[in-house]
Amino acid sequence: MKLVALLAIPPLVALPLLWATRPAAAPTPAGPPRVCAGSHLDRPVRIPASRFMMGSSRYYPEEGPPTQTEVPAFDIDAHEVTNRQFAAFVTATGYRTEAEKPGGGAFVFVPPKTAIDEPDPRRWWRFVPGANWRHPEGPGSRLVGHEEEPVVAVTFADARAYARWVGRTLPSEEQFEAAARVGIADPDAEPNPDRANTWQGSFPNTNTKRDGYTGRAPAGCFKPNGAGAYDLIGNVWEWTESWYLPSHAPFAVGDGSPGNPSFDPRQPEAKARVIKGGSYLCASNYCARYRPAARHAQEETLAASHLGFRTVSR
Repeated sequence: MKLVALLAIPPLVALPLLWATRPAAAPTPAGPPRVCAGSHLDRPVRIPASRFMMGSSRYYPEEGPPTQTEVPAFDIDAHEVTNRQFAAFVTATGYRTEAEKPGGGAFVFVPPKTAIDEPDPRRWWRFVPGANWRHPEGPGSRLVGHEEEPVVAVTFADARAYARWVGRTLPSEEQFEAAARVGIADPDAEPNPDRANTWQGSFPNTNTKRDGYTGRAPAGCFKPNGAGAYDLIGNVWEWTESWYLPSHAPFAVGDGSPGNPSFDPRQPEAKARVIKGGSYLCASNYCARYRPAARHAQEETLAASHLGFRTVSR
C-alpha cells in the first residue's frame, strides 16, 4: 500500500522528474578533510526582509511561473535539526514518532546492485519496516557516531511537534526560499562541492564523493550562505508548512500529470506539503533540485531517509 502511494505520484517522496543522459562532469580531486562546525551552531540566524522572484521557469509548472514575493524578516535555524537535538526532545516529552508506531517504517535509499540506464525509483527506494529516526537505514542501523547529522525518517507531524516544543514553527515555502537565496549569485547554478552535500557522478550508479560524503553529512560541514545558514541546499530535503501547489498561481489545480498532481489545497483531503532544498541524492544527471526554487510535494505521513527539517520564528 505504501509503495503504491510512493510510485503513484513520484514527487511525494521527492522523486525528481529530471533524468539526463548526458555524462556527468569529470571528477575533480577531493579537498582536505572537512572540519564541521558542530553544536555551537545551535542558534538562529537572521534573514532580512526581501523582495524577489520566487520560483523558476526551469521546470514548469512545478517551479513556476516566477512570482514577485515579499517576505518579512525572520530567524531560521543555522542548520537542520540534528539527531542530538531531536533526542533531547524525545527524552523530555516521551514523544513517539509515526514511523515508530505499530506497522510503521520509512522509505530508505538502497543503491542498486547493477547499473541503471533508465529512471526507475523502485530500484533504489525500499519501504523498510522498523526504519525510523533512531534506525534511519532500518533495524540494525544506529545513531552512535551520527548524533550531529540531520534527523531523518520523520513525518510532517513529527517535525511540527518538535517545532512547537521549542516555541517555533516550520518555515513556509516563501521563507525557506528567501533564506536559501541569500548570497547566491546564480540561484539556478549547480553548487560547488564545498557549498552543498550532493551526489557527484552519475546517479544512482557512481558517486565520486568529491564533496567527501556519500550520504548525510553532519551539520556545518559545508560553507554557510550569506546569512550564516548551512545546508539550505543539499544534505537532506526539509519540510515546510506550505501546502503543495503544482504552480505558484493561487489555488492552482493540476491536470494529474507527473509532477502536477490534481487537488485543491482548500479541500481537507489535500495532504501534501512542500519540501525544499534537495538532498545528497541530487545529481546533475538526475534531480538537480539543489537550487532555491526547487520544490516537491511530500505526503504528510511518509517518512524517508533523505528528509529532515529546521525551524523558524519572527
